[in-house]
Amino acid sequence: MDEFTSAETALIAVHRVVQMIGDDDLHRPTPCPDWDVTALAEHLIDTICRLGVAAGIQTAPPTGDSIDHRIQQVTQPILEGWRRRGLVDDVVFGGRTLPAHLALGILSLELVVHGWDFAVALRRPLDIAEAHAAFVLGMAQQTLTAESRAIAGFDPPVDVPANAGELDRLVAFTGRDPQRMNTR
Repeated sequence: MDEFTSAETALIAVHRVVQMIGDDDLHRPTPCPDWDVTALAEHLIDTICRLGVAAGIQTAPPTGDSIDHRIQQVTQPILEGWRRRGLVDDVVFGGRTLPAHLALGILSLELVVHGWDFAVALRRPLDIAEAHAAFVLGMAQQTLTAESRAIAGFDPPVDVPANAGELDRLVAFTGRDPQRMNTR
């Protein structure tokens, strides 16, 4: 798997979770403190747009009411622009200079982890293969430092059992309790 395939696969997984959000779902609480589904969507869209800008890729502001449509509307052109740009040179994002492939990896991290947040809030499955979750976890371990956690709002890692799956390891690394998915 590479960074492009990871981001594209994550976008498909998020689509499957958020495509049927109804009005009754918009204010459901998420695992992110103080964020309901609507606020989480706004955060995700904003972060994706800022990643694009950091890579020199401008997109039009998303329009429409559908969370799914707005996520697709910003992510697809950014992925296309990043493919044209390539993974050369560094990218400055969140006050840090990162190799381009790790900056693009943040897109996958945001999509998978916030896809998990949406899945918990909406009581839906998030279909992420073990190998994909392991790939994103590897990138997260290279990009999330104590300082970047504080800036980005990630809590300290949560302990997981030795036999935990890769998605559980990933969400735990980002400060979420993987058991939230099992108690829905």
